Amino acid sequence: MSVGHQVVLRPALRERLLRAIQQRLPRKSFGFVIAPDNSVAPSDFVLFEENIRNSNFWKPRFEAYGRYFEQHDDAGFVATPEESWRLQKMIWKRGMVEVGVFHSHLRHPANFSQIDYDLHTQRFDNLWHLIISVRNPESPQLRAFAVSQNGVRELTLVSDETPTNHKEPCCCSDPVVRDQAIRNAAQLLKLDSRGRPVCKDNRAIYTAVNALLRTGHEEAVDELLTKGFLRDSHHRYADRVGPRMRFLEGGRFNMGSSPDRARHFCGESPCHAVELSPYRLSEVPVTRELFSLFDQTRNHVPAGETQMPVVNVTWFDAAVFAMWMGCRLPSEAEWEFACGSGSDSEWCCEEEDSLFRYAWYSQNSAGSIQPGGTREPNSQGLFDLHGNVWEWCHDNYEQCYYSRSPVLDPVHFASPAADLAGNNGDKVCRGGSVHALAEMCRTRYRFHDPPEFWGADLGFRLASDRDVPRR
Repeated sequence: MSVGHQVVLRPALRERLLRAIQQRLPRKSFGFVIAPDNSVAPSDFVLFEENIRNSNFWKPRFEAYGRYFEQHDDAGFVATPEESWRLQKMIWKRGMVEVGVFHSHLRHPANFSQIDYDLHTQRFDNLWHLIISVRNPESPQLRAFAVSQNGVRELTLVSDETPTNHKEPCCCSDPVVRDQAIRNAAQLLKLDSRGRPVCKDNRAIYTAVNALLRTGHEEAVDELLTKGFLRDSHHRYADRVGPRMRFLEGGRFNMGSSPDRARHFCGESPCHAVELSPYRLSEVPVTRELFSLFDQTRNHVPAGETQMPVVNVTWFDAAVFAMWMGCRLPSEAEWEFACGSGSDSEWCCEEEDSLFRYAWYSQNSAGSIQPGGTREPNSQGLFDLHGNVWEWCHDNYEQCYYSRSPVLDPVHFASPAADLAGNNGDKVCRGGSVHALAEMCRTRYRFHDPPEFWGADLGFRLASDRDVPRR
């Protein structure tokens, strides 16, 4: 089956599919999406019930992919020949054909791993593949992929075949819009007696700050942002953050993967030259103790968990906290350079066998998040860039961005119109987590989630340009 660049998953079908998968939790789900013809707009799905993944034949095959598959006997699905034939006859009887295959991830993001690729190309080479991640059951994430012997590319999931025309918001140069942006900022950027945001909606705060900056009204920006919302950020930075920020000189390096290494990984090509200005990056991800200074709902951190990375934070939570601390989120390019020190290796070490020294991941974590800085640092004195928790970056994600990325300090921003409309697009996540396979911890591995998403293995670290000599 030939697949273009998108798959249509209509809302009613999407909701039925997600409901069926959630009702089966914690069981893994596997099945086909079907249509009356070779359509990119399926009309129904079928689910398999019997899983022989743990049979004497299949169990060792799965466990050969690593300890994760030894520790989780629900990782993987293999249908019985009998049920496969029964469902095949039922699909034909309904006048339908399989157009895609789907399965759920219970702990991983909706990414496409080596084992997914191997099983797909052995059995379903003519179908596209839908992965549904329920690592956060309240916010399941869906990704569709075109899979062939030549590799994997992510497909755009849309809800309708008819293009949607989004109404552009009014320009901030309009006096009415400008005045409204200033009034909104005055309301949303208020601080309590301890200097924390009164508003608990960090998406609203982030949008208000952007709108305020785009008014170009210097007096309002100075009053509401510099002397208001951020008035104590330099003290917080100096007292709480600065001592654990590492200076990175930046420079020129090759970002991304060459075609011979791209394999089943999405969005890593082409390999391209990037030049970074100097910057600072925190040695470890933001801890629960540090984040509790900002979010009063997280004030009571158990003594043994204070130095663990904060998790269950949205991109908006991370971005606003970083701003409040006088910092920012690292760009995707800064993160990759910091992780690999600009080397050509897959990880900060030369061989996968050494990764356990630097990372808490599926081979050594037993699925438990650990305090930051308890593995060895990389050559730049940074900890936990591989594993422990996924980390938000500042950039918007775009699969083909590398083909047009600028050389100097690239950051892929949402468009001003999209930002003002709250349509911020998916954001880049990097580094893997305690559940991640080694391949997901790779220096160049890219993933993405909606900015409002949160997960029990998703955190962030801080970047800064403070006290950095400029070239």
